[in-house]
Amino acid sequence: MARNETVAAAIGRYLRKSEKPLAAGRAAPRRSVTTTALLAGVGAAAGYTVSTFLGDDTLTAALGAAFGVVVGLMAASMVSNFRMRRAAGIRAAVVTMVLTRQRLLMFRQSWFNNRAVELVREYPLGSVDDVSVGPSKFVSPHPITIAFTDGSILRLEAAKYEEPGKLAEAFADAKRP
Repeated sequence: MARNETVAAAIGRYLRKSEKPLAAGRAAPRRSVTTTALLAGVGAAAGYTVSTFLGDDTLTAALGAAFGVVVGLMAASMVSNFRMRRAAGIRAAVVTMVLTRQRLLMFRQSWFNNRAVELVREYPLGSVDDVSVGPSKFVSPHPITIAFTDGSILRLEAAKYEEPGKLAEAFADAKRP
């Protein structure tokens, strides 16, 4: 099943009659990937260090590091959630963006099953001035910039496999008369 069909099935109850997704993908606030990597690494190192005081065996060290990674990932999720709230007023670490010919929809992403679970923002397409996607650098994700007609700007990032360029292309097609 194509991505747009999969998204349409997941968010169908939020779509209006004859409205279909043109493009969709997940995005997070800028610098989320870097923050996640750093906090997971710090968590692993801290967990391993603490575990060496609790025991000398390999299993204790591995469990300590694994626990540290989980704590680090949870902390990174909280930081991303805070950044998204500050940037867009959305209580979510990751959003699924869905573009239709009428609207740009943003859904809160479930932390556990990676699915769109709740519509948190809805922008009429007329209020969106531009959607641009920059190139990724080395291992960093693609920067996404959404400019609104009121002058506000939303800065996000998306991994290459999310194909954020398709969102910008679909936006340009949808805005064409």
